[in-house]
Formats: sequence, structure tokens, C-alpha cells
Amino acid sequence: MYDGKQVVRVETQYKKADLYNIGVEMTNRKGTGNYDKDRTIFNGEYVSLTQNNLYQEVKNNLKVRNIEYQNRPNTNLLNGVTFTSGPEFFQSLGMKFKDSGRTYHTGDKKGQAVMIPDIKSKDDIPKAVSYFFDSCMEFLKEYVGEENILLSQIHYDEDTPHLQAYFVPVVNKVKRKCFVKDENGNVVKEEVKKKDGTTSIVPKLLRDDKGKIVYEEVNGKFLNCDQFWKDKGGKLSFHQMQNDFNKFITEKGFNLYRGDVGANKENQSKLDYDIAEKKAELEELNKEKENTLKIIENSKNRLKNLEYNSDYSNVLNPTKRKLGGYKEDDVFKIIKYTKGLQHKIIILSTDNANKDREINKLTEENKTFKNNNELLKRNEIIKEQKQEIGRLNDLVNILSNNIENLKTKLETEVDKWKSLLKKICKALDKVLGRDKSKDKLEEYENIADAINYGYYSKSHKNKDDFEIER
Repeated sequence: MYDGKQVVRVETQYKKADLYNIGVEMTNRKGTGNYDKDRTIFNGEYVSLTQNNLYQEVKNNLKVRNIEYQNRPNTNLLNGVTFTSGPEFFQSLGMKFKDSGRTYHTGDKKGQAVMIPDIKSKDDIPKAVSYFFDSCMEFLKEYVGEENILLSQIHYDEDTPHLQAYFVPVVNKVKRKCFVKDENGNVVKEEVKKKDGTTSIVPKLLRDDKGKIVYEEVNGKFLNCDQFWKDKGGKLSFHQMQNDFNKFITEKGFNLYRGDVGANKENQSKLDYDIAEKKAELEELNKEKENTLKIIENSKNRLKNLEYNSDYSNVLNPTKRKLGGYKEDDVFKIIKYTKGLQHKIIILSTDNANKDREINKLTEENKTFKNNNELLKRNEIIKEQKQEIGRLNDLVNILSNNIENLKTKLETEVDKWKSLLKKICKALDKVLGRDKSKDKLEEYENIADAINYGYYSKSHKNKDDFEIER
């Protein structure tokens, strides 16, 4: 019997544009997670940033170590890895959990309560849990190289404790394409036709007698994500990493289920998981809203039928008995208020069997009305029902608002940051006296790098880039 499932998530596609949000989540605890600020103080850190932000940390690390890389927007600069397991594993190590009041919307635990760590002091973190994460960090250092790890933290302030780390995928050897050279050693160029029908002049690739491109091995220090994982096993690299970690952690004394060996399951990142949960939650809310609206419509129709039924018209419209107090508009107000009935109450009140019993009860009570005291009691009942219906109506409004908020939250954040970025770029142009008419986003990024590293001067402003001159 295993104490829990082994969870090792790897993400290899972090580019320039991703690093800011990663850094904010790790340092300020702002992102997609369910962060509990009361537990944030118990988080731990193995490797801390030495620069102002994660992007500068990556650039500085590559520069100081003299690592060669392609400075392009689509370059995979950083890899991320997360080590964790389910609550049952950490409970087996002595950690206490409590019900969060939420439920899982996807996966094997769909519909079950989300359990979160119950931590109020450092004493609530068992030594066995700390040792588990120490072991995970030891494995990571051996697997990717300690010098490549730029940021590593233990998080106890989210739903499940986990070790989250980021590293640069550096290799000591790469394979590069070879090109045809003339007798003087110059690369030969040729004209090629693109898919869109246009042509361009490019270096001519060197091919063997079978027409395959010839590669050469180059030694040095390179940032190369593809080569890094090819060296770890290529297509089977993540599979092999799972095997290696399970063997390592088992030797440390932990009993985790590796999963079905050979199962063709796609690796899911933390963000992918969070998005799937939010989508499932939104779908459930939409279905609940649709069902509620249908039930409300049925309830309205049945109340209207009841209102115009001659056998009960005197009960719903006391004005016809010349007692005054409620007019026909009052009845329609009752119908309107039914929009807020709770799901359970609506189902019960619109159930055919319950409705029939209620009609029979009202009929018998109507026959037994003998004095105004009984009518006054009826009026009090109606008044209480109106108050309850009004309260429940607010619940439906809250449900609708929550659905809309989920849809617009991301759009609002994107617009806010776009506006801020434009203001920052405009401010840079103003302070540096630059002509912004031809600038692109990458040029502003280069300016920022130049300023941060202290090698920018206004003499650069008419050049194509803002990198250090060699």
C-alpha cells in the first residue's frame, strides 16, 4: 500500500514574456493559486534571487557564466519543476489538514472536498515533511545541476504543500548544422522559395550522399532546452525522470506510487491544472444557472395558473372578498420574488406531488375560513414568505455576478497591464529624448536591459540595438 501518488510536473516553454509573472508569483504570491496569506510566512526558500527580478536573474546568470544563447522572444530561457503529492501523503507524514469549503471540479477527486494544510505555527510542519522536500531538492541538484537552479521555494500557503523551482537548461555540447563552403572558406548561399511564393537568399546546407543534413558537435556552454532534454532521453526524458525520482525518493524512505509505467499521459503544468479547474467550475455554475432559470420559469407559470384558478382566487386576491390590502399587483410581486428561491426549495415547491398536496391544503383551509383573525394569519404568512423570497433572490443575483466576474477578471488584468506598459514606454522615450516612431517591443526591452546593467548612454539611441559593444 502506497502513502500517496508521486507528482512531478515539468514545464519547458518559459520565454521572456513569461518571466515577470513567474517572478511576481514566487516573490509576491500573486497569481492563479489559492494563496492563504496566514500561511505564507511558513514558506521556505532554498535558492533566492540575487537580482531585482527573475528576468534580470536569468540574464545575469547567463552573462556571468559566459553561456552562449539566442536572444530571441521565442527562446526557451527557463524550465520549471514542481514536486508534491496529495494531502493523504502529507497526512501520513504527520501534517494536519482541514476542509477548505471547496470541491474538486476535475480529475479522480471530482466532487470531493479540497483539503488544505492546517498550519498556525512552525511546529505544525512535521520534520518528515521538511525532510521530504530536502530530498526533492537534493534530487533536483543532481539532475539539472546545482549551478543552473536560479530560484527554489517550498510553498505551504496553497492547497497542497509543494517544492517549486526554476532552472536554466544549460548543456556542454550542441549539434549545429553544417553549411557548404567555397574554396576560400566562405559559406555558399542559395536562393530558396518560401511557402508564400516569395524567395530569399540563405546559406546552403551541407548534406551527405543520402541527402540528410550534416551536423557537427561543438563543445562549450550553451542554453539549449531541446538538447538538454535530448541528453536526458529525448521523447522518453520525462518518463525516465519519473522513474529516477521514484527510485531516489524510495531510497530516502518514502512510499510514493510512481503511476502506470508506460502510460501515455501528457504532462500537465500547474497553470493547465488551474485553468481546467476554473473551466469546470464555470461550466458547473452555468449549468446550475440554466437549471435554476428553468425551474424559476416553471414556478412562475404554476403560480400564474394557481392565481387564475377560480377555486383559489379568493385566497390569493383578498380584494375580491372586499377586505382590502392586496391588489392584483401584489400577486405579481410574489411571482417576481420567486426568482430568488434556493435550488432545493424551488425543486420541492415545483414538484408535482408537493404542488398537489399544497393545493389540497389551501382548498381545505379556504373552506374553513370563518373570521378575520384567520385571514390576518394568512396575511402574516404571505408577508413572511415575501421576506424569505426577497432574501433568496439576492442569492441568485450573487450567483450571476460570480459567473460574470470569472469571465471578465482576466480581460481586466490584461487591459490594466497593457495600459501600464504604454505609459512606461512613453516615459522612457520622454526621459531619454528618443524618437519612438519606429521602435518595437524588443527595443524597449533592450533599453531596459541596458539601463539595468549600467551600460546605456544617449549615444546609443540612433543604433539598432542597446547591447554591449564588443
